[in-house]
Amino acid sequence: MGKPSGTTVTAPRSPVDLPTAAAIGLLAYLTADVAHHALGHGAACLALGGGINALSSIFLDCTLESPTIDLAGPAANLLLGVVALAAVAFRRRLPRSVSLFLVLVAGFNLFWFEMQLVFSAATRTDDWAWAIQSYGIGDVARYGMIVLGALAYWLTVRIIGARLDCPSRSGARSVVTCAWIASGVIACATAAFDRHPVAAIVQHAAPQSLLLSAGLLFAPRAMSKTHASDETTPAISRSWSWIAVAAVASVLSMIFLGPGVPVSF
Repeated sequence: MGKPSGTTVTAPRSPVDLPTAAAIGLLAYLTADVAHHALGHGAACLALGGGINALSSIFLDCTLESPTIDLAGPAANLLLGVVALAAVAFRRRLPRSVSLFLVLVAGFNLFWFEMQLVFSAATRTDDWAWAIQSYGIGDVARYGMIVLGALAYWLTVRIIGARLDCPSRSGARSVVTCAWIASGVIACATAAFDRHPVAAIVQHAAPQSLLLSAGLLFAPRAMSKTHASDETTPAISRSWSWIAVAAVASVLSMIFLGPGVPVSF
């Protein structure tokens, strides 16, 4: 039978505007990057009377060396993640895009803190290594740190999933996938301006963006089954404001945080 006269067939509308979701995810990831290296390591360096020779998206070159400076990076991620998670409690008063941004800020920052704790304690390298040695943390306590970090990571996946304000799990999967990919794109694009781009991307940018935040991809499974399944209501609508801010932030990240900049006051 042919199509009835006078009717129009339209394609189903996606519940997620992918460019906007990617823009929000990109900005959320940059908060974790800046919090870790600038607000964490950088601020601690200056607070202890040191100078910053170079600050980039993957490292801080401080004139001082201290376990306090090392731990300040993860601490900044933890603080910002907790603050963002607390702010999500007021999401009923916020647009969906702002709510999503806060959820992703919490996710990227907490995942960074937790997975780096696991990796650092397991390998005795990276930000926790000096503190483990300086404070005489033995193997039993170190193994406890690994377990604690892994459990916290699992709990964060559950919390983030429960707070994804999407009309369906398929919409939530689209959102977190876009955010996750966007984090890897901006991290690697910024690191490409490093003096040693291949090493910067492979050893730092890709792991700190894609590996640390891989829990995002599992978050939609934790969504409540009571979520509405009406996919005709957009979870995230097109927003040129979010896209424009993300574009500007990307350019600034590549120009300043790519090659690294000196900081002085």
